[in-house]
Amino acid sequence: MITDVPGTLENRSDHPPASALRYLFPVNPGIAIGSMLAVWGTYFLFATIYVQILQPPSPARATGQYLLLTGFALATTWVLYRVLAFLGSGRISSGLTVLIIPGLALALLISWFGMTFVDQQAFFSGRFGGANLSGSLAETRAALLLATFVHFLILASWGCGYLAWSHDRATQKAMEKSRLLDRLTRESELRALRFQLNPHFVFNALNSVSSLIIDRRNSEAEQLVEQLADLMRVVLDEGQHRMTTVEKEIEQQSRYLEIEKVRFPDRLNYSCEIAVDVRDWEVPVLIIQPLVENAIKHGVAQFSGAVRVEISARRDGDRLRLVVANDGAISGTGTEEWQAGTGLANVRERLKAVYGYEAALETGHDAEGFAVATIIVPDAAKALQVR
Repeated sequence: MITDVPGTLENRSDHPPASALRYLFPVNPGIAIGSMLAVWGTYFLFATIYVQILQPPSPARATGQYLLLTGFALATTWVLYRVLAFLGSGRISSGLTVLIIPGLALALLISWFGMTFVDQQAFFSGRFGGANLSGSLAETRAALLLATFVHFLILASWGCGYLAWSHDRATQKAMEKSRLLDRLTRESELRALRFQLNPHFVFNALNSVSSLIIDRRNSEAEQLVEQLADLMRVVLDEGQHRMTTVEKEIEQQSRYLEIEKVRFPDRLNYSCEIAVDVRDWEVPVLIIQPLVENAIKHGVAQFSGAVRVEISARRDGDRLRLVVANDGAISGTGTEEWQAGTGLANVRERLKAVYGYEAALETGHDAEGFAVATIIVPDAAKALQVR
């Protein structure tokens, strides 16, 4: 009776049975097979040349014997490979430790096979073709010891090479995985930072709408709602992209300031100035939004008189300087809060994520008493590739 288990057929189709090759070589099959064939192929080549130099009575027979020995050595090396894969797959040091005892035992096994079936005693004694092959016990032991030593060197060389190649490949895979995770993490962080629009701004904008409605200034309230909707739409749309042009970035801040101007109609004045040669310079989306928010929070909102906010963009050599300045009074504790606030930390983190250490955010006051925040960035070509 055959009982169908839900998902059985689907699972079988998704996970086909492993091939025989994969079963024999579960770890780094390409490295293992290639290195084994290279090492023992070289061994067979030198053995064949040695046979031809000694010119035994039957070179073909001697060559065939060494072909048989090479096949046996390959099988023995596969055993060592499985031991290393099972016991020494973690670190090179553990693999080298595992290599010694099994390597000696397998080298002795190869030598015994050679002495028994391939006449290796004659090989290591320099004699072929049945010339005094019986030899003394001491000669047999000496030949076996020499053969074991040679085969152990071969196995140890293969094992060290295999472990080194495997470790290098594992390191490369780990680095690729780390780079992938780093890119994904950076991308997630950038998305989160891009969408950190100050919630107080939305709250204040809605309060302004409410005030306009109460004062029956319905057309102005409607206009403000449209401006707020446009701003949020751009935030959401542009937030899907990593970079934007300087011109679009400053246009977005103009929308923001127009909304804030409803709250401070007589106290907020602003201007935007963009040099012609930097209009298409690419910068991170909404990168100056926190700076403009700071100008409102620490300048306009904290100062009873009229405050001017100036946004400018110009080239400085091979760098772009984005400047947000306001002439509101910021001093004492306010200065410390302004310079160490969450908004500026947000900007610095984003600059580091996109440009590494090629970009900077500078804060301070100029000679006229303006509070100035300056973003300095290189060309977009130097931005880190966050995909």
